[in-house]
Amino acid sequence: MKVHSVTGAFDPQAVQKTMIHEHLVFNLSGVRQDNDSILEDSPEMDREMESIIASGCNTVVEVSNIGMGRNPQGLAALARKHNLLIVASTGFYKEQFYPSFVFERSAEELAEMMVREILVGMDDTNIKAGLIAEIGSSFKEITAAEEKVFRAAILAHKQTGASISTHCEIGTMGKEQMAIFEKYGVEMNRVSFGHQDLNTDMEEQLLILKNGAFLQFDTIGKNSYRKDEDRVNHLVALLDRGYEDQIMLSCDITRKSYMKQHGGWGYNHLFEFFVPALQQKGVTRDILDKMLIFNPRKFLAF
Repeated sequence: MKVHSVTGAFDPQAVQKTMIHEHLVFNLSGVRQDNDSILEDSPEMDREMESIIASGCNTVVEVSNIGMGRNPQGLAALARKHNLLIVASTGFYKEQFYPSFVFERSAEELAEMMVREILVGMDDTNIKAGLIAEIGSSFKEITAAEEKVFRAAILAHKQTGASISTHCEIGTMGKEQMAIFEKYGVEMNRVSFGHQDLNTDMEEQLLILKNGAFLQFDTIGKNSYRKDEDRVNHLVALLDRGYEDQIMLSCDITRKSYMKQHGGWGYNHLFEFFVPALQQKGVTRDILDKMLIFNPRKFLAF
């Protein structure tokens, strides 16, 4: 089993503390109409990476996909500069961000694109994607185009073995996403549902967990959506139910203004503030290591 990073495949045992859902080099300025939504290899990003490395993080899962202004070569340069394991992604985000051809092509044609990016390389490079992500649904709905992309992601998963990470807009539609995966016979331990720290419906989360999937608490620090204190309490309640083997963590930095260098909380907020808050609630080092190291190893390997 290997994990596929932008600098080549490696043994999963090399994975240490991991941020499971991040953006490092991407450009959504065209859709969002602001320059705040451009992340790139820069002195500010260097300092952000140096801070997470100092906290023991060596793996970042970069979930920017086709149509999100990603840059595989920029990711590879960042990985080499900082000796980081960076896992890149293929797929399509949510309908608002789809390139126009997504509406015109079949699920099979879209799957073929994803398979090529996993087996050959992304954007006419030999830099391979290691994950199908972040495959998204809209707020409280899965549109027809989004359902087609989910089917394409499933086809690509079945042809390559690569895991699937999803985008649940404001934590919604997890149960409905799961129904699609179950309909097409996906093994749920190869799927991780995103933004579940924004989902206050614990019964839905327990249903997903009981079916074997992973959950991501991955918008940590975005207190305008939900207070970190509430995230901590919610996460501890899930851990108390015995699901420490199926939860992973991240911050989902998507704007320059979120970076510490620009006055935000920064990538290291996960390790500097959120992890200590969990420890204060009695979460042990062994459980933290599962969420940050061992669960990502299992999920990313194929």
